[in-house]
Amino acid sequence: MNDLLALAVDAHGGLPRWQELSRFRASVSVTGIVQLDAVTVEGETREQRVLLSPFPLPGWYGTWEPHRQTLSTTSGVPTAERREPLVAFAGRTDPSRWDDLQVAYFVALSVWNYLVTPFVLVRSDFLTEEISPWPEEGQTWRRLLVTYPDSVAAHCRQQIYCFDDAGLLRRLDYTMDLLGGGPAVQYPAAYRAFDGIQVPTRRLVHVRNPDGGIDRQAVAVAIEVEAVAWS
Repeated sequence: MNDLLALAVDAHGGLPRWQELSRFRASVSVTGIVQLDAVTVEGETREQRVLLSPFPLPGWYGTWEPHRQTLSTTSGVPTAERREPLVAFAGRTDPSRWDDLQVAYFVALSVWNYLVTPFVLVRSDFLTEEISPWPEEGQTWRRLLVTYPDSVAAHCRQQIYCFDDAGLLRRLDYTMDLLGGGPAVQYPAAYRAFDGIQVPTRRLVHVRNPDGGIDRQAVAVAIEVEAVAWS
C-alpha cells in the first residue's frame, strides 16, 4: 500500500487490530432522503452481508447482500425477497418512491462501506493513487483516488478520500449512483474509538457544486452512529 493509505489505516486502528475482527454491530440513525431511527446494523467485515433490525417494523428484520435481499419477521416468517436488487433502482432515483427493500439496500450498502473503510482499501483488487492535495478549512488534506472493483457494491466506482495530517478521514467525494449519479461530498466527524477502531460517529452528506464547494445548510443525508461493537 502507498504511504498515505498506510497512514490512514494506522490512524483508524491499524491493520493488525483490524485483522483480528470479522464482525460488527452498530446502532445507527439516518435522516434526510431516508429516515431510520436507532436501527441495529450487523454485518461481516470481509463479506458484504448485513442484517438490519428492527426493519421496517418492530418484530421484523432485513438482510442485505449485493445480489439478494430479504425481509422476515423475528419469528422466522419470510415476507419478501428480491434477487439482483440493483435492477429495482432503474428509473427510480427519487428516494421518496423507494420501497422498504430499496431503503434497506441504500442503508446497508452505505453503513457497510463506511465501517470497513479505510481497511478494505488495502485489498489487492482496489486501486489507490495519491493525487493533488485539497485545501479546506485552513488545512491541506492529502487525497487518495480509489477505484473500486466491480465485485464490491459501493456508491460509485471511483471515490476520492481526503485525510488530515493525522491520517483521519475528513472528506469523501463521490457520486450517488442510486440517485442518478449526483455528485456528493461527505464529511465524517466526531471520531470515537470502539474496541480500538476509530469510527466517525457523524457523517453529513451534501450535494457537490462544480467547483467542489457545497451548501453546508443543505444536508442530503445525516448518519449518526451511537455505538459499534467489533468481534
